Parts: sequence; C-alpha cells; structure tokens
Amino acid sequence: MKKIEPKTGIMLLFTLSALAFAGCGASGGEAEPATVPEEKEEAAQPQTGILNETAADGHIDFEALQAENPDIFAWLYVPGTEIDYPLLQSPVSDDYYKTHSADGAEGEAGALYTEMPNMMNMCDFNTIIHGKDEEGGLFEDLHLFENPDFFDGHDKFYVYLPDNVLTYEIFAAYYDEGSDILRRFDYTTYEGCESYLEQMYGMREMGKNEREGWEELTPYHFLVTLDGSSDGERQYVVCGAMVGDAAGKINRVILD
Repeated sequence: MKKIEPKTGIMLLFTLSALAFAGCGASGGEAEPATVPEEKEEAAQPQTGILNETAADGHIDFEALQAENPDIFAWLYVPGTEIDYPLLQSPVSDDYYKTHSADGAEGEAGALYTEMPNMMNMCDFNTIIHGKDEEGGLFEDLHLFENPDFFDGHDKFYVYLPDNVLTYEIFAAYYDEGSDILRRFDYTTYEGCESYLEQMYGMREMGKNEREGWEELTPYHFLVTLDGSSDGERQYVVCGAMVGDAAGKINRVILD
C-alpha cells in the first residue's frame, strides 16, 4: 500500500468555523500564502445558501448550516457561474437529494450531493458531485463550460470544508457516456484508478474541452467530477484536479 498526498498548489484561506469532520490525516507540509479566489462577474452577489450565505463573501457558517440540516458537509463555489451551494450526503439513500432541497424539503430541483461510497473528507481519488443541469437546475451553469472561451477563462473551483478549503483546477469538460461514474471502476486500487483515466483520456467526444498541462494525471491525484445528472444516455461533466489544500489534510492510502 502507498500513502499519497497532493502536490502543494494555489492555497485559499477563509474564515471557517471550528467544527470539523474526521480528517484524512496530515500531509506534513507547510501551507503557502493564501490567495483569494476571483469574485463573480455579476455586480451583485446572489445569496444562495439556506441561511442566505454565499461563498463570495468569504465566510461559510457550517455550525449554523448543520443546525438546519446535519447532512450538509461542504460547500461548492464555481467562480463565473451561479454555482455557489452547499454539498450534502444522505445517510439514508444515495438519491435522496435528487428530490429534496438543501433544507430537507421535497422539491424537484433537488440539491448538490455526493453518494455514500464517496467519503465526505474529499480524500477519494474521484469524488462525484451530482446536480440537475436542465434549465433552472442547480448545475445548469455547467454548460457554460461547453464554450471554449469560457472554459479557457475559468479554470478553478473551490470546495470548502468546516476545517479546510480545497482548490481544484478544471482540466476537462465534456459529455460522458451516461453510466454510473462512481461505480465503473474500483477507485480504491491503482489499477482501477488507471482504468478510469485511460477511459477519460480515450474519449473523443466532439466538443470536449481540455486544458493543457494535465495530460499525465495519475492515481495519486485527487479529482472531483461535477456531474450534470440529467436522465438519458449522456451526462455533462466538468472535471477538476486538486491543486490547493489550505490545511494540509488531504491524503489517502491506495492499494497496488
């Protein structure tokens, strides 16, 4: 078995509450100076959280959010889009938040969520964040990345945890084949991670956008896939690789 850690990259520091989930373990490196993410292009910042939070204001009150709904474990912010929402994981059903909003109320809009096979500490090889991407859906703005100019000009997204802030560089955006990304391969093994990467690189989808410099991803990276989970044969995905771990907590063990 090998213990792996992300490369030190662009760091982001926010004022966060003291609440913390079980971490992945310390990476042992000192954090570099923080950088503040670009602000949204809109003049007025919409307030999108169930308690009217927005990541653009630099503070997410997880204690208050979890008092409203304990299934909230993180927050996703994609600059240049309206994607600025809490992330949830239900302990009851993987698709619970497909038909329930972040406050737990029933609603077809749903929420942004991960499934139970993904750890909530973001230490998996590939964390899949689901959201509806049809018109009016929380992930509708994923389709902005179909435009090559938008893709080129917007290269980061951020995941906030109660005790950490993670920065991801967007390296690809394309229409995936529609099967369950999370269950295609065994991501706990080196072979399974490599198989996923080979499939991802091998896709020759018309309109696929890719960023230079990410031609050699390995099972030692930490990925997040933003999954536009519309029903049908294909789904639109925006893929990011971790480049910043402000608290130095992200690592994992991978089996040979």
